[in-house]
Amino acid sequence: MLAPGLAFVVLLILYMKNRAHADPLAANHLSQTVGVSLAGGALILVIIALILVLGGFDSGYTWMIVILYFTFIHSSLILLGVAGLVKAMAGEHFRYPLIGRPFKP
Repeated sequence: MLAPGLAFVVLLILYMKNRAHADPLAANHLSQTVGVSLAGGALILVIIALILVLGGFDSGYTWMIVILYFTFIHSSLILLGVAGLVKAMAGEHFRYPLIGRPFKP
């Protein structure tokens, strides 16, 4: 949460190093997390850009919607990430709702 760009780079490095020889549980969690990070980041950037283009940069209402949208989506993704971490630490598979890929053994 404090350094999302750095955390994403570390996640990509872990994924690239371990995807070929990781056990199925770790491979599932790594692929889920990388996929959701990419989809979530794109979701945030594209929708916020769309809100700004349609609402204008100088409107207070536009910025209020941008801040509310970012806070809601980012917090939701963090909460789902914590749920995935809890499942991983418990040795269980996890699939992110809506944007997660199904587990393939």
